[in-house]
Amino acid sequence: MHEHRSHKLVVLIAAAGLTLLTLAPAGIAAAASKARAATTRSQVPATYPSWAGRFYSVAGTSAHDVWAVGLSAAGGQIAHWNGSSWSDYDFSDGYQAVAAQSSTNVWAVGGTSWFYPTRTLARHWNGQTWTRVPTPTPGGSAWFNAVAATSSTNAWAVGCICGGPGAEGSPVPMIEHWNGQTWKQQHFRLPRNSGSFDGVAAISARNAWAVGQTNAGGPSGALIEHWNGKQWRRTQANIPGGHGFLQGVAAAGPDNVWAVGYTNTGPTYQSLILHFNGTRWSVVPSPNPTGQTNLWDVSASSRRNAWAVGYTNPNSGSAGTAAFHWNGKTWTAVPSVNPSDGGLDALLGVVAISRSDAWAVGTTDWASTIIEHWNGTAWNT
Repeated sequence: MHEHRSHKLVVLIAAAGLTLLTLAPAGIAAAASKARAATTRSQVPATYPSWAGRFYSVAGTSAHDVWAVGLSAAGGQIAHWNGSSWSDYDFSDGYQAVAAQSSTNVWAVGGTSWFYPTRTLARHWNGQTWTRVPTPTPGGSAWFNAVAATSSTNAWAVGCICGGPGAEGSPVPMIEHWNGQTWKQQHFRLPRNSGSFDGVAAISARNAWAVGQTNAGGPSGALIEHWNGKQWRRTQANIPGGHGFLQGVAAAGPDNVWAVGYTNTGPTYQSLILHFNGTRWSVVPSPNPTGQTNLWDVSASSRRNAWAVGYTNPNSGSAGTAAFHWNGKTWTAVPSVNPSDGGLDALLGVVAISRSDAWAVGTTDWASTIIEHWNGTAWNT
């Protein structure tokens, strides 16, 4: 069977020259059945906790309300920061993204199984409990990679439709919308080649962005779609060489949108950062401190405060965390924590709450979670 963690996972493993470490396959496969009741473990450690598993995404509404989601030995996990400690909730399904619009409106999305076939999954937090909400599964096997919300009646989830039960096939990009009552599949012009959406950002009910890539198995290009309140329309970005993979997108306003990923026009992966100024997308110079960089996520709180995270690989068989900061003029590499001495350390999700408050999450060797906090001066775990 094949793990369906989208093209983003394949690229990270291949580029770092590492072997994928799986977690309790029996427990993960059982996620296709009805999810068991969640259990919670609260910890108040000297440093932020690290659990068995991996975090893919983080979102927050304030310094006292932050959520992280990912995979655990039980299948999936959702963790919460209340301003003083992290609490971890185990579920028997998998989560790849989280969006927090308010303390009573949080969405976690992913798939019911970490293997093919899988069904789309959305769970909602109303301030007291997490509740599974029905979602369409086009083609019989599909999953979500990202989610965004602007209100209780407007949320977007994007991902990929796989080739069918038991096989990957050719992936097809997918968009679904929450109108306050139901999730519905959206129609848009499909790319000529196969592809997927890996990031989504919503500014209002009439303004949203979805980003990803086309034809992961051959000549590839960035995939950018814009929602204008009536329909999704393809938007182009002038990426040198044309080979760009976009994996995360964030919007601080209609004329301040960031998208990140990587290019592979040469022998190594190079960081890729795009900016939309309200009229067009343009490439913004970005660091590449070790010669090979892959950016997975981006978050912006203002015109002078944005973070992009991922991993760097100094071509030594190991990978380290990467954190880049935008100060309104330039992107700068900022030292981040690497919990392990070798192997894989990667930051896969980030949220910028303010200039002195940001969170990044990820994994060490796909086996244990990473939580890092920016206090305005340094990243710490």
